[in-house]
Amino acid sequence: MSKSAEFYFVRHGQTDYNVSPTKVDHTDVSLNAVGWSQAHALEPLIRTLPIRSVCHSPLKRVLETKDVIASQHSAMHHVIEELTECSGQIWDDMTSGINGEHVSCFIQRAVKGINRALEKPGPILIVAHGGIHWAFCSAMKIPNHTWLIGNCELVHFSHHEGQWKARPLLHNHTTQG
Repeated sequence: MSKSAEFYFVRHGQTDYNVSPTKVDHTDVSLNAVGWSQAHALEPLIRTLPIRSVCHSPLKRVLETKDVIASQHSAMHHVIEELTECSGQIWDDMTSGINGEHVSCFIQRAVKGINRALEKPGPILIVAHGGIHWAFCSAMKIPNHTWLIGNCELVHFSHHEGQWKARPLLHNHTTQG
């Protein structure tokens, strides 16, 4: 197992894509006004956490979220490519229960990204995407936790007695996507 047996996970703030009735493949988009507001509202809570490493996806919406929520931390920041979001097709298949090779490859990539993050000095904050959260929860069979996560939601993951557990610390109740 990796060095750390716990981490905090935040999904990026809302984008126009997240609330659009027309779903197309995920692109590298910025936060919308609600997303910026969500990130600023989350920052005081993140400031209280003993974060030593911030690991994140390279996509713009995550970078913008990370820059706001981790602005008061002197933690080291690490870009992890494997934390990049999946395609819209993989998301649709994954969340509807289709387990094709493309879904399995994404889940493996997501777990690899989380494991790379867990090699950093902890406590660790991972800022990424709803698909990464879903894939990790699926792969680890996280019990008693919704695998769908809203924008700028904060979850604490810990590993006890051979099982990962998740504890939501902040809910924003926003549309998935």
